[in-house]
Amino acid sequence: MSAPTAPSETFELQLLRWSPFGTVITTILVGIVVYGLFWLNVWVVEDIGDFVAEPGGQNISRVALVLTLILCAVIAIAKYDQVTTSRDNAILKREFGIEIPSRRYGTPGLRWAALVGFIAGLVNLWFLISINTQGDVLAFAQTIGLWFMPMTPLLAILLARGVFASVKSGREFSKLIKQDLAIDLYRHHELAIFGRMAMRSAFVWLIIVGIILISLSHQGTQLLAQPTLLIAIAAAGFSFISTMQPIRKKIRAAKEAELATVRKRLAAARAEMERGEPGSDVPALIAIEHRIEGVRDWPLDLPTAARLPIYILIPIVTWGVGVYAETLLQRLFGGA
Repeated sequence: MSAPTAPSETFELQLLRWSPFGTVITTILVGIVVYGLFWLNVWVVEDIGDFVAEPGGQNISRVALVLTLILCAVIAIAKYDQVTTSRDNAILKREFGIEIPSRRYGTPGLRWAALVGFIAGLVNLWFLISINTQGDVLAFAQTIGLWFMPMTPLLAILLARGVFASVKSGREFSKLIKQDLAIDLYRHHELAIFGRMAMRSAFVWLIIVGIILISLSHQGTQLLAQPTLLIAIAAAGFSFISTMQPIRKKIRAAKEAELATVRKRLAAARAEMERGEPGSDVPALIAIEHRIEGVRDWPLDLPTAARLPIYILIPIVTWGVGVYAETLLQRLFGGA
């Protein structure tokens, strides 16, 4: 009996495929429903006006907003990753004859990552229960904590799975570049696709970083947000480096090999000139040498490099939008 095949899609992609509203509308609807359930929970167990007016209530609503935005970001990022990977594959296959390994879901590694995330989420949830109700799970479930009970382990699973997928994809891509990519220094402009891929891989984690920053302006939420923030920053850095570093090494090796060949031929041509022979190859070889030396080690074209400041601003802009959204909600419900 053959082993069952791994599912081709995560639940996020399945949700988007089943939804008739498209990625953007579906993501917004999920956010509205999930965050709406939080306020429904508040309405059942608390007075909403008092809750929003109190600093403790503002902290809790801020955390709920952060978790909701992370969930929405994961859903949107799943589709973004699928679309951009398909587009990148078409370019890589046409220009370089290589192809990114297809993303496999349901593999043992991803299942173990999900399990680790689930356990970490339960530990985090138990920490919240211990602080708020001294370990009384039933009492916690009868408060605002009911909304956090499924959300905390779910998002921990998504974070762990995302980190594992980034690490695995980075290693596979590095291996693909080392083994199968042939560098043509005279078509180096085509290598900019790798710079764009590296920027996009970091981009998705920078979005998560920006969302988490929303919760860092209040001391009551920093304890839980800071470890997640550090993980997201590390994942963004690894995603960028794991794509850029192998291609950079490959370019440098190709440059060194090509320059060694050109300089050997140049030395021979100069020796011919010293012997009174024509040595007509010298100008052409010098021009080739300068061209090869001018090839950038980092495969970033000007448009891609210009996006870097914008990507750095993503966390700040996301933080500002989130704070404004929370302030609007506080005013809507009669808070200060």
